Amino acid sequence: MKRKFSTYLFLGMLLSAVCACDDDDEETRSVQGRWQGTLLEVKLEAFGVTVRSEEDDTFDAVIEFKSGGEVTIEDEGQSATGTWKQSGNTITITADFSIEGIDLSGDYTIEEISETKLELYTERNGTYEDPDSGTEIEGTIKATLYFNALP
Repeated sequence: MKRKFSTYLFLGMLLSAVCACDDDDEETRSVQGRWQGTLLEVKLEAFGVTVRSEEDDTFDAVIEFKSGGEVTIEDEGQSATGTWKQSGNTITITADFSIEGIDLSGDYTIEEISETKLELYTERNGTYEDPDSGTEIEGTIKATLYFNALP
């Protein structure tokens, strides 16, 4: 009886360990495809304090991540071509293009991805001009870009 109990205890612990495994090892879905912006959230922080915060629900840029590592970006009649690569939940974009004064080249974290939705997050340190006052502010831009899949 004691041996049977030990076997069941071992199996129970093994099952608990298997069930408790994190899903972080899962491969992140590829961003390859065509995406249209739906919302842009931008925060400018100086010394950890939010100086400016905006939501742009007119953000409708189209970005296409093509096979072979080419990316095209279109917004307000302007377009650019560059490169992209994905490693896990990080995307690196290299393109000569900016939206709302934010250079799109750089690293992005995939916050959410499904067949229909894509959410990207990035932080950039630098000097930025306040569009209302024209004052230059040294700080960190934190931006979240939301997209819907296009056919």
